[in-house]
Amino acid sequence: MTSTDHVRDAFVERLFASALGTMDVFTVYLGDRLGLYRMLAQHGPLTAGELAERAGVYARYAREWLEQQAATAILEVDDAAKPEQERRFSLPAGHAEALIDPESRYAMAALCRSLAALGGVLPKLVDAYRTGEGVAVEGADAVEAQGDFNRPWLVGSFATDYLPLVSDVHEKLKAGARVADVACGVGWAAVSIARGYPATTVDGFDLDEPAIALARANALDAGVADRVTFQARDATDPSLFGQYDLAVIVEALHDMSRPVDVLASVRRLLAPGGTLILADERVADAFHTPAGATERLFYGYSVLDCLPGGMVSKPSAETGTVMRRSTLERYASTAGFSAVSVLPIEHDLLRFYRLDP
Repeated sequence: MTSTDHVRDAFVERLFASALGTMDVFTVYLGDRLGLYRMLAQHGPLTAGELAERAGVYARYAREWLEQQAATAILEVDDAAKPEQERRFSLPAGHAEALIDPESRYAMAALCRSLAALGGVLPKLVDAYRTGEGVAVEGADAVEAQGDFNRPWLVGSFATDYLPLVSDVHEKLKAGARVADVACGVGWAAVSIARGYPATTVDGFDLDEPAIALARANALDAGVADRVTFQARDATDPSLFGQYDLAVIVEALHDMSRPVDVLASVRRLLAPGGTLILADERVADAFHTPAGATERLFYGYSVLDCLPGGMVSKPSAETGTVMRRSTLERYASTAGFSAVSVLPIEHDLLRFYRLDP
């Protein structure tokens, strides 16, 4: 066998393994959206008939899904040799945390939901790659997945562990400050700040009406709706300028068509002495190959989602997910910020910047 044959065979095996992984992602999506994992966690072990009755799904589909999940080792079955209607399936505790606890740092259902949403726009991307037009990934899957992807660290660490590392900002928030959450999505950053700093109020802004509706519900559920407001409104509105002690942008700048314009407007939102804290992908400082797993993840999202999404509105900076530190610094400088620093916050996927006017 030649070296070319070895390379070919290894590549074929890689794509076949990826195909199996893709099927896992899509079948996890079904289990997540249909509530099947939750039923198994709460009431399992269950037969196919019992799961179908509890979850309100068609029994034959339930059996095929359960068997596939056991075949791929996501679920466990008590005895594969039993008659098909008598087999009982269960969800291992470790898998349950990853699949049904949205605030676990190991949560993975949101990633599967996000990838399922991307699958729906692939035919549009084929056309967009030929024309240079943009493509937006829309719908409940995309909106909820984006919010849930960041939810664990926002709810669990942002106000309790990360912001206290920025001492002057921390003191302002403790004393009572006004915060703008720009491109707030479903609102978890605003909720976290309001929970962690009872004297502070937060205004969240996003142009996505469905996201704002979810954000309001999340604030109400968290008991902070009296100090958090969400508006489907452009944060570049001049009537908002000069009102905020802190602005935050969480994993959104690289998606924006005109990031410099947005940064310039956010700078004007700030009161004297105000600061912008911005979180975006922890990409490498320069292009290199072969890339590690996280860089591959970022490039995948850039090709399929963030770059096409940022090109829907023209003119566009055409940034994409892989926004390197030098690019962010250039955007900030052009927008009028005098100082950009990387904060000492450790996160596997994100880098945190402080921008001062």
